[in-house]
Amino acid sequence: MNHQKIKLLALIPLLFFMAFQSQAQVAGILELKGTIRDHKGEGLAFATVFVKEQNTGTTTNELGAYSIKLLPGSYEISFQYVGYKTQTLEISMYSSRVLDIDLEPESLILDDVVIEATDQDPAYRIIREAQAKRRYYLREEIKSYQTQVYIKGLQRLNERPKSFLGVAINVDTGIVYFSESLSKLEYMQPDKYREEMISSKVSGDSRAFSFNQANNAWLNLYENVSAQEISERGVISPIAANALSYYRYRLEGAYQDRGQWVNKIRLIPRRKNAPAYGGYIYIMEDTWRIHSAELSLRSGVVEFVDSVSVRQVYAPDPEFDIWLPLNQSVNFEISAFGFKGKGYFLFNYFDYTVNPNFDKKNFKGPIIKVLPDANQKDESYWQAIRPLPLTKEETTEYRSKDSLEVLKKSQTYLDSIDRKQNRLKIGSFLWAGVTRRNSFKKSSFRLPGLIQMVQFNTVEGWVLNLPIQYQKELADKKVFAIRPALRYGLADERFHAKLGLDYTFNPLKLGRIRVEAGRFVEPISRQYYIRPWINTAYSLLDERNFLKLYQKTFVRMGLRHDVHPKVLLNTSWEYARRRSRVNASEYSLRDVSNREYTPNAPQSVVLEDTRFPTHNALVYDIGLTFLFKMSYAEYPQQKIILDLPFPRLAINYRGGLPVLGSDISFGLLSARVYDQLNVGLLGDFRFQIEGGLFTHRDSLSFVDFQHFPGNRTLFARNDYRSYQLLDYYLYSTQRSYVSAYVEQHFNGFLWNSLPLLKKLKWQIVAGGSYLYTPELGHYGELSIGIEHILKILRVSYVQALPDGRPLQRGVRLGFGF
Repeated sequence: MNHQKIKLLALIPLLFFMAFQSQAQVAGILELKGTIRDHKGEGLAFATVFVKEQNTGTTTNELGAYSIKLLPGSYEISFQYVGYKTQTLEISMYSSRVLDIDLEPESLILDDVVIEATDQDPAYRIIREAQAKRRYYLREEIKSYQTQVYIKGLQRLNERPKSFLGVAINVDTGIVYFSESLSKLEYMQPDKYREEMISSKVSGDSRAFSFNQANNAWLNLYENVSAQEISERGVISPIAANALSYYRYRLEGAYQDRGQWVNKIRLIPRRKNAPAYGGYIYIMEDTWRIHSAELSLRSGVVEFVDSVSVRQVYAPDPEFDIWLPLNQSVNFEISAFGFKGKGYFLFNYFDYTVNPNFDKKNFKGPIIKVLPDANQKDESYWQAIRPLPLTKEETTEYRSKDSLEVLKKSQTYLDSIDRKQNRLKIGSFLWAGVTRRNSFKKSSFRLPGLIQMVQFNTVEGWVLNLPIQYQKELADKKVFAIRPALRYGLADERFHAKLGLDYTFNPLKLGRIRVEAGRFVEPISRQYYIRPWINTAYSLLDERNFLKLYQKTFVRMGLRHDVHPKVLLNTSWEYARRRSRVNASEYSLRDVSNREYTPNAPQSVVLEDTRFPTHNALVYDIGLTFLFKMSYAEYPQQKIILDLPFPRLAINYRGGLPVLGSDISFGLLSARVYDQLNVGLLGDFRFQIEGGLFTHRDSLSFVDFQHFPGNRTLFARNDYRSYQLLDYYLYSTQRSYVSAYVEQHFNGFLWNSLPLLKKLKWQIVAGGSYLYTPELGHYGELSIGIEHILKILRVSYVQALPDGRPLQRGVRLGFGF
């Protein structure tokens, strides 16, 4: 026998042994399960189970049940729940077993210290120590890490209205959302995140992807302000640099956990609606780390939510002598507009790698990337990776909705749902419009509400206006829409029609083509015109015809597409034959003395007569929007922008070309910078600064001037980028301009300090605007208002600051959430 055969025979036992060991590793996985209960025998929802040897853990479900998979061996396992004494056991695992745990309330020790009226509670010393270490634990101790995050979210709807704002509500009560996901999360100081969603499961829709997000889920109490995802203003951390202005503290006592003394400190907000947590924070003695937290937020702090409670637990990493986030649960109750419900989100962190060597290029691209097969995992996969058992209700939810999914996708079922949803409602018919859906074919047909179909203006008289939209969803999130519009004026006896076609051909790159053609009437300022229903009301009741129209026969083409992940191109080309129109009706429901309708030609400080002869115009727009340092999520057929930490820059050139019979030749170069910023406790700050210059103006009509968003009615323009007291057309320019808008939503910062008024949950909003043109000079407006009146109403007082003109002021009403 040669030496090669001898070596092979010698290896056979080893190969068999290795194969046996490999199979044992798979087949030998054991399960430790049970229930963690309180001292009354009731299950503790979202309690923590931590395995020291694996440096990982799990949580219990809503009923207190847990399940964790282990290889044979001995383990030190800790069972803990915020507010209860941690129980640590040495457990030998050589077969699967059931182990129920009963936790006792914390055995707190409080030194017998007499605190005089002038003395501070000992909690203040502990808080100051934690404040001194806050930045170290936030920025210096851990430079980077990688972890896996399991997220489960569930929402129940207990009550719902039959309709909301005229739209029928057809969602059933019960569980309306149930989802699980598993993500790999990578982090590098100071603010680099990258998340890869490995698997996703949504109850009742096997094709859907969960919108769970792990990268900003942890409410980091080492940050000065956290919870911006929950509260508009954010919430001050109990150990923030300025925390003593928002909290009072009381030391409840201390207890030992795994050899560490832990101080339990009660958090008492200094004001009822202050942006501060109630509850408890647990801080370790000597190291002054956060051990865990049990927090609550009232409805005055969180808009549209009755209450929010948060529990979070850190766990030790013995290799690096640090503590890392282990799990967090967020429970909430909602009550608004007739909807009542509750739900929770659970976040479980495991399999940490501390301080890996990440390349900076690792964090380029989307901060969240959902793998194409994330929603294609079977039940055996989920049973293997799910860190906590489903409750009976959750299992039933999956089985019932998953078994019904095939039925719910059938034409018979979808048609029955559509029949219910497509029923004509008075509110929809009058205001919101009527939509007819065909869910099986993924199409819809929409007609406007009566208030949009029946209008009045002095050019056409009573108008029958019928814009129609048919939309069809194609494969891979592509969408095709056709938009015919018919219009007939009873006074001028003219029929108009146009047809628009839209095709969203690349959702990942925001790619869309739009084509439109026909003969129609248009506002002279197409972008900033008065809403037709407001003009109708003012014309019929007050003989004020603010809307100025012209007629055009045209063909228009437009393209929108990403030319770079952070650069969006918008371009359009239009060839039109334009024609001025004159008033054809003087009808009014109310005769106002000393007032009559004004001509259809707007007044202007630039032109004595804004009417123009019939002419042809070839006009184009080319715009680029730059999104600096944009963060976005990339789904298999969709891109969602998540954050824009820097202002957006938009550069646009609009011009007229004197070719193909066009009588127009001009060019307008403009640029604008705009953003919406969260300024912490002060609320939200929005601004836009824009400037423009006509590079040449050889020939142009009043339509081609730069117009501005004016307003002369009681109803405010909803967009803050507007002037509430300025005429619509009087100061339109053909030379140059500078405009600026700012608005501050205080989100309760000032109002919540007023003892009685804070119960109304109103909020203060302030704004300002500025405009300069050579003809106008300097013009400004200041406004102060109250929003969220009856949840949706806003009332503002506006004061104009004109340059050498009579002082103007007024009250404006608006709507919005």
